[in-house]
Amino acid sequence: MNIFFIVITALWICPFLSYIIYQLTKGKPVLLKRVLWSLIVLDLLAIVGMRVGVSTLSTEINWVIITTIYLTISLLFWILQDHKNKLIKVTTIILMLFTFFFGMSAGSIGALGTAFILGEYEAKMSKKITASLTYTEFTLGNALNDYKGKRIEIAKKISFFPVLQYLIVKKEYYDINAYAHELNVNYSQDKNILILSTWNNKDPENKLFPDTIVVK
Repeated sequence: MNIFFIVITALWICPFLSYIIYQLTKGKPVLLKRVLWSLIVLDLLAIVGMRVGVSTLSTEINWVIITTIYLTISLLFWILQDHKNKLIKVTTIILMLFTFFFGMSAGSIGALGTAFILGEYEAKMSKKITASLTYTEFTLGNALNDYKGKRIEIAKKISFFPVLQYLIVKKEYYDINAYAHELNVNYSQDKNILILSTWNNKDPENKLFPDTIVVK
């Protein structure tokens, strides 16, 4: 699970990395401000990208960028815990200790729970269906959930910025057969349609739902 290791690593490293950044820049206010604002801008781009469905072509890079939000928060904690105002200082220290403790707990004794949470964001299968379209499949639910199914996403590469892609189709199927099997994917480039189907466990001669999706 690449996403799992990226998040676990971030939960452990960000508090220490942000402390190192702060120690190296606290005597250089201009440099500290530039580093902080660079992180904030990157975080805002990540948040906007998640909201509108724009991401890089690499899932790993996407999640590394997302984890910089925690790095930014950690750096802000180190900056504010050194504040001259006692109320701000004490409040920051309390929040910092709680946040770091929760993060490190989620990355150690709570790692199994973290893995379950991230499981639905870890692609189980991804493939190109054309030069610019990528089909990705995610499993919904696990042994502890009542629901089972699949989420599929189709993303299109941005022609003028080919390292980025945007989400054009997102659908969820809450079906035990879809959960248990990889979906069969057939794409007609002439008609711009994608046909999904899977096998019926009780009747292997029959396919379930084909679902036809128009890809624009």
